[in-house]
Amino acid sequence: MFNVTERSVRRTAIALSSLSLLGAAGCAATASDSGMAMPDPPMAGMSMPRSASSSGMMGQGHAMPPGMNMPRTVFSEAEMGMHRAMMMATDVNTQRTWARKMIAHYRGAIAMSQALLGSDATDAEARRMAQAVIDAQTREIAELESWLERHPG
Repeated sequence: MFNVTERSVRRTAIALSSLSLLGAAGCAATASDSGMAMPDPPMAGMSMPRSASSSGMMGQGHAMPPGMNMPRTVFSEAEMGMHRAMMMATDVNTQRTWARKMIAHYRGAIAMSQALLGSDATDAEARRMAQAVIDAQTREIAELESWLERHPG
């Protein structure tokens, strides 16, 4: 159980982490500010620096929150891209925002599964599950995109 001080530190770390993700997603005004839907940003090209701890920076020149110097893994690019895309996936109505965030989330799951399949992972069951995630999430994305087309903002 946490005491009050540990809770405060944890809440501060969570808040700083959220702010860092917002900063990494970009500080520019988006079309959502004017009530227009934003296209989903691509997952590719959203990478984390190899050594965030050595530069003390993350993403586009934003400081890494204290205690957040996390090791780079084969999943780092997919994770950062997914979080950025989810933060940016907004719309003028709640249902469309939810659908856009789920699409970004599913694309992240696909990217992480592809990272596993492209890694040195040899466990047949893990590889089978990763492929199943790719197949299922691809179908879910198509269903959500179809719903978005049928329900314009």
